[in-house]
Amino acid sequence: MIHEERHPHPHVDPRFPRDGDTIPHNPPHFSWKPDMDGPYRLEVRKNNDFHDPLIDVTIDDPVFLPEQALSAGMYHWRWGNTSDWADSFSFSVNEHSLTVEIPSAEDWLERTPISHPRIYLTADDLAGFRERVGQDRQADLEKLIADADELLTEPQEMREPKFLPDRNRNYAAFWSVWYPTMWGTRQFVKGAEALALAYLVTDDKRYGRAACERMASVAQWDPEGSSYLGHNDEAHMSVIWHGPHACDWAWDLFTPEERQAVIEQYRRRGRITFEHMHDSGHYGITRFDSHAGREIVFLANLAFVFHEHIEEAKSWLEWLRPVLCGMWPSWADNDGSWAQGPSYGTAYVTIMTMFASMLKGATGIDLYRKPFWKNHARWRYFIFPPYAEWMGFGDHSEKWADTWNNNANLVDVVSRQTGAREYQGYIDAFHEEAKGLRQVEERKMPGVLAQLFTAPYREDSDWTVEGRDQVLNVFKDAGWAAFRTDPDDRDRDIAMIFRSSPYGAISHSHANNNDFILHVGGKVMAMPSGYYAGYGSAHHAHWVWHSKSHNCVTLSDASQLMRSPDSTGKVVAPYEDARIAFLCGIADASYRDRADRCRRHIVYLKASGCFVMVDEFVAKTGVESSLQWNIHSWNPFDVDELNKTFALVRDGSTLEGTFLCQENSYFSLTEGWDPPPMARKSTDDDWHNQYHLRFTP
Repeated sequence: MIHEERHPHPHVDPRFPRDGDTIPHNPPHFSWKPDMDGPYRLEVRKNNDFHDPLIDVTIDDPVFLPEQALSAGMYHWRWGNTSDWADSFSFSVNEHSLTVEIPSAEDWLERTPISHPRIYLTADDLAGFRERVGQDRQADLEKLIADADELLTEPQEMREPKFLPDRNRNYAAFWSVWYPTMWGTRQFVKGAEALALAYLVTDDKRYGRAACERMASVAQWDPEGSSYLGHNDEAHMSVIWHGPHACDWAWDLFTPEERQAVIEQYRRRGRITFEHMHDSGHYGITRFDSHAGREIVFLANLAFVFHEHIEEAKSWLEWLRPVLCGMWPSWADNDGSWAQGPSYGTAYVTIMTMFASMLKGATGIDLYRKPFWKNHARWRYFIFPPYAEWMGFGDHSEKWADTWNNNANLVDVVSRQTGAREYQGYIDAFHEEAKGLRQVEERKMPGVLAQLFTAPYREDSDWTVEGRDQVLNVFKDAGWAAFRTDPDDRDRDIAMIFRSSPYGAISHSHANNNDFILHVGGKVMAMPSGYYAGYGSAHHAHWVWHSKSHNCVTLSDASQLMRSPDSTGKVVAPYEDARIAFLCGIADASYRDRADRCRRHIVYLKASGCFVMVDEFVAKTGVESSLQWNIHSWNPFDVDELNKTFALVRDGSTLEGTFLCQENSYFSLTEGWDPPPMARKSTDDDWHNQYHLRFTP
């Protein structure tokens, strides 16, 4: 018998379907985490004796996505190698399971036009698109052409990036090269995409030739030099992100020499990317690093554009098929919540729309039918208000114009592709809010979001978001919840956003299970503290990652388990009636080194607009710890030691708190951070001082 370790974190134990699952979409993918190399066997049948199985395949990778849906019923499945088997698991398919069949990658390519363009649009679509875009996307069209005209005045060549200093020896020196390289290369190649898209819309060859010149310039870079994935993956990703789109849309304007150089560049970068994600650990099985979540999409789009010219492209797509169409999303599940938070979720889900929109447009295969997509828009509606001054629960919470527009654009893409019409007011509110926000110059990308610009037309409607008629909405898959009293009226809305996540304290998430953010009347009153001053920088590692920076309890200054998949939490027992709304966040595992139990119970009293919070703590036998209750804000706290109360006021909104603790206790008030964030000219104006209150019984 092959032994497997069960674990609540889906990255540590990615076996799927889990034992006893009811499958929401059909067919399911099958995945497992072996401790030996392949080949592997997979058997699936309707009874547990495994004679004459429905599926019996031998495969090289530990993931499989059937092409045909399964009939309703109970199934058993197991995986093994040439000599042994793991335990058999059961799962069910019922009449409510949504059928989303994904044919082979070979079928994808047979359905894809042999001509260009083929990303988002085909040659047959162009006439109708050009007529429609002037009506449906007039503002975006004007921006695209204005940006393209500006790009024509700029150099169409970029020198190869510099090599990076060692970040472990001198982080500031590393940053001084890495940061401008990331944004500079990204803007340059995104500019090529903008020019090529302007060519598609107008048939003006000036735009198309400029796009070709940019991509021919990038083709001179050494894929194993300073932009090598293993040295500077951001520079590498800049080339494979928007570059294939530019090549596809301006394909006919390349000279033969340019086209050959571009093909060779993408052949080498495609091989490097595949080896990185497949041969150096299997994405979605043994590795879930955040950047690889981009690279799987970029490789797929690259393969679609160049598959006739790169012999391995079809095999890349065959490997990517169960990854992108089965296992994805790696930081979420069907209820739409995203473990890394709304900021990183915006980036990575928007990137996935590149693949989903491309596949739908070129082949008719519609991944947007999966429940995640509509639910992701719903999750954003409840946990991310347009008025929010701070997002929280993950890196990058700054309120910038591009962040707000990007959120609106993502929800707009999902709305158009799924037919979910109820989010137009939410989309409009974000765009309107963005008009008054600061634009960080290096984040200003030329052009438009192409998968939105080319998306289907959507009619307006007065549909209501599901759950709008209740105060509490819980998204248990990634451990998020939202108390919202009036989501569409910032002046009346009381919004408490809560997190206790089974995805733990890894990647761009922090040690903050049972954390909360509180907005009152459009103002953030309580917020996680600290800023994203570079991944792993001193401030990030020693302040932001630690539970002390969050609205969580600490135990004698000790954090929850940091950077650990074992630091799991969950939201349980949601309840609501006419008087109250309630949930419980369980973070026992996050404090396992010194607590047997650490849970937060929250009751919202509707009549009084008051939250009652009970922190339940049971110390580990033989371990003494003091419970410390932490809260942070942009405004200072006033405290009354005698009555054990605190208060703060922000622009007309007030937060008052009372501790119902009759034992000896004390307040601690501090401000700032230890260590502070590294100074960065572009963001310093957004990094306001923060104030901290700690109550210790």
